[in-house]
Amino acid sequence: MTNGAQKPPPSVVIQPGKVQKAPSKPTLAGQVKAFPGNQIILQQGPISNGMANSGLVLGVFGVGSILLAPLTEGGTCFVAWLFGLLGIIFGHIGAARGKQIGIGRAQGIIGLTLGYITLALYIVPIIFLLILFEGGW
Repeated sequence: MTNGAQKPPPSVVIQPGKVQKAPSKPTLAGQVKAFPGNQIILQQGPISNGMANSGLVLGVFGVGSILLAPLTEGGTCFVAWLFGLLGIIFGHIGAARGKQIGIGRAQGIIGLTLGYITLALYIVPIIFLLILFEGGW
């Protein structure tokens, strides 16, 4: 090299004949990325138990609609039994799934318990009124 020629910095290793190419496609977050040795890393989203959460919400709606029945002159009782029944169903499914995956079992149990409470608060006054009017108390 002559006096006017520029020299590469000493920290850069230049290997003649080897050209590194830029990746053809940039990888985005969440994509499957290949690693040497045929290893693939998959990113999994957060684990949740939707059935248990649904059972809990429906159980709360059922108890809430039963407790609001005196204020609405019994209007919410028409949907309370449905909320209670769905809370029981989703609560049982969510508790069973929570036992398998380890998440949401408590919400499922609370949902089915509130569903049973809703149905009890719905059925007991009906039985009491039937006994009152039929039995001659």
